[in-house]
Amino acid sequence: MHTDHELRSERPLRLEKAHARVIECLSGTAWITAYAQFEDCVLRSGERYTIPNDGLVLVEAVGSGHIRVHGTTTPRPTLLRWLHLALPHTLNTRNT
Repeated sequence: MHTDHELRSERPLRLEKAHARVIECLSGTAWITAYAQFEDCVLRSGERYTIPNDGLVLVEAVGSGHIRVHGTTTPRPTLLRWLHLALPHTLNTRNT
């Protein structure tokens, strides 16, 4: 699932509790400021950014533009099976 947003300069879109969602720039240039990140991110048409945490994210256009926010992706069952097989069972030890 995804939602499209039209962006304008000086009118930021607020995203909260959006960890692991993907912002895709469809047109124009998008400026992204994310909570606890030392640097902002600038996206141009065709580029993507994955939101790193559940903190506040502000997305604003440089001029005007369009973005699409994709919902979080869930790991595929094949990947989960591979991870289960790849991780040693000894990781489940308790401290004594």
